[in-house]
Amino acid sequence: MQNKEHSCSVNTIGKIYSQKFDLKMKSLNRLSLAIILFITVSVFSKGAESSVNVKRTARTNYVSLDGQSLPKGNAIGKDGEIHKVDVPLLHLVRTKSGLHKGTVLLIPGGDYETLKLKSECESTTRFLNAQNFDVAVLEYRVGSDIQTRNMALTDALKAFRLLKGNKNLQGLNADRLLAMGFASGGHLAAKAVQRMNKKEQPNELILVSPSYMNETLAGTVYAAVLPPLEPVGRLLTIVPDNGDKAWVKSCEEYTKTWIGYDGKASCYSQKYNVYVCGKDTIAMDGKFKLSGILKKFLEVKPEAEKITQNPATVPVEGYNHKRHAEKLALVAKDKYDLIMIGNSITNNFEKPQYQPVWNQFFAPRKALNLGFSGYRTENLIWNIQNGELEGQSPKVVVLEIGTNNIDEVHYPTRHTAGQLAGGIEAVVKLLREKLPDSKIIMMRCFPGCYGGPNPTSHRLILERASDLVSRIADGKHVFYCDVNHVFLNMDGSINHDMMSDWLHPSPAGAKAWAQAMEPLLSELMGDKSLDTEISPNTSIVPASKLENDSYDWWARHADVLAIKDSINPEVVLIGNSITHFWGGLPQLKYADGRLRTPNGPETWNALFKDYRVLNMGFGWDRTQNVLWRLDHGEIDRLHPRTIILHIGTNNTSETKNARMNTAPEIVEGIRAICMRLRSKVPGAKIVLMSVFPREHEPTHPRRVLINEINRNLETFAKENNITLLNIGPKMLEADGTLPKEIAPDFCHPAEKGYQIWADAIRPFISEP
Repeated sequence: MQNKEHSCSVNTIGKIYSQKFDLKMKSLNRLSLAIILFITVSVFSKGAESSVNVKRTARTNYVSLDGQSLPKGNAIGKDGEIHKVDVPLLHLVRTKSGLHKGTVLLIPGGDYETLKLKSECESTTRFLNAQNFDVAVLEYRVGSDIQTRNMALTDALKAFRLLKGNKNLQGLNADRLLAMGFASGGHLAAKAVQRMNKKEQPNELILVSPSYMNETLAGTVYAAVLPPLEPVGRLLTIVPDNGDKAWVKSCEEYTKTWIGYDGKASCYSQKYNVYVCGKDTIAMDGKFKLSGILKKFLEVKPEAEKITQNPATVPVEGYNHKRHAEKLALVAKDKYDLIMIGNSITNNFEKPQYQPVWNQFFAPRKALNLGFSGYRTENLIWNIQNGELEGQSPKVVVLEIGTNNIDEVHYPTRHTAGQLAGGIEAVVKLLREKLPDSKIIMMRCFPGCYGGPNPTSHRLILERASDLVSRIADGKHVFYCDVNHVFLNMDGSINHDMMSDWLHPSPAGAKAWAQAMEPLLSELMGDKSLDTEISPNTSIVPASKLENDSYDWWARHADVLAIKDSINPEVVLIGNSITHFWGGLPQLKYADGRLRTPNGPETWNALFKDYRVLNMGFGWDRTQNVLWRLDHGEIDRLHPRTIILHIGTNNTSETKNARMNTAPEIVEGIRAICMRLRSKVPGAKIVLMSVFPREHEPTHPRRVLINEINRNLETFAKENNITLLNIGPKMLEADGTLPKEIAPDFCHPAEKGYQIWADAIRPFISEP
């Protein structure tokens, strides 16, 4: 992928060296190494640029997270820590200055077991007050309970929203709202901000020694804490380097991702000498240079937003003049039906080891390879503007580009997600101008990165850019194609067999890409599929509508595509008629368009009334139908917190359009769905439901098959760390029969049956 003629002059992350940094924290004891400073600069919200006078009438010092005045805070032990939080609250400490610059939500650490008020908040509060900031210290719930972190997150979100929604709460000035967290408090602040929309976020986020930033989501290699998709403020991260390279790197990657997501940030670094703190303190006196770092950060004035041309859209001639000349000669000599445009990933098809794939899937379609190793969007734009498509009118163009735009190793600049998306859009726009009659397949940026199989800021920025640019696909001229699941393992790591260098598809990976793209490509080319290795297992071969039902399958698919982005769901349900008929959006309709009454409206409303929910249940759907729908945009660009998946029961039926599948086949189909979900929405928690019982008698052949499916699902879920819920036994009588009050037709639940389901998934829905 690299352009060998480019020098590597990427800005490095600066380190702040200390003589000794003594902190009494579980993860940070007697630190005497480097402090890494990251500052990203974006745009303040209105009012952030100047101090304002606030009428100081209220004197209440403690408020609940509902905004009610309280007489006192939680009890502080002799060690200066809170060991039990009876009431989550804010302790308000106002500056005595007449000019008030804003309010800092200060979040202490303590490993979620205590709150270190004295060591982390006392001197910090005095310092912030001296800088003309009010301070609201968050006393959040702590303890050893397994749900402690979820409760703490709930408290932090309520505190943020209370201050943001009441900008003069108890006389505080929150026109400019900052969040500052120490250790686990920094982790908590970052988790809370991750879940906020643009209007909810603070103007600045300050993380001091944030703990647990290297944690991953259960069963995956994806980072558990990421920046919000649209950061609006500034970020300052200060990380004492205690020798834990993985932790330090995770903080670096968090900051790089923040910059990559924002698109309007700058980063600078500077060395500081750190004063030797007293024992168990993070001093904020004049001698301790942390105060100097913070003072500089807080005094930064917002710069007026400059409108500059996106560098990813500015044509730049690439280095491979010889290859460009060769391609000009080819387009002048002949016309092509299929043109492949991209970087080295596409260029590689000309290598001997990739030729079998090219000869099977592309050469028979009279294809031209316009892949250039090391090229970025700006290079492709130059190539196209300089004759590489002259006189051509192919049926289809396949566009694969982007990873070099995010490369911070071999290029002097790294583009942001927004810039890359703009660059890809510019390429597509140019293709539409040059080739108005051609169909364009726009590939999702492949999941490669440098240095290993796990996601880095490189991959995360690519995924965000793909999210953004996928919106230009109209399904008429431009088609978005995501095949990334073929390169990944179930935990989200890159499959070494598919990408041996973690960046370029191997010959096997290139073949997997071609096979996954083939249904769309053959459809747009108007020819027959060239894939000779279609699996005999029908449950894993994507298929659109198979059966006629009481509703219009294609209309419901269109409804999902039309509303999914506006819903921006927190929860997505995927399944067949059992899910479909429960309720929610899209609304249930008969085939003629009339609205129909859901089967479980009371249970649905009671469970989901406080959440944004998308119902992707389709009557008669099998695993192969779900695969088709996932491949055709139904979950693209969404970022749900939880996905409830219940599918497989229709695969146990034999119809004229589809055969009955075996238990292992059905589980393989469910596995394929989970692979796509892990690839497309890596941050979502997948809750897999065992197949619900059907038929009245436990000895019925279909019930026996369902029991076998569920036993196999137990093994699958355990091996892949996927949450599996089996509520079947709760639906049955003691003798194993399925009663009519649960499922009147011995298949679809009634309200009572849906209640059992609702009770089982409620804990996963209510997680913050």
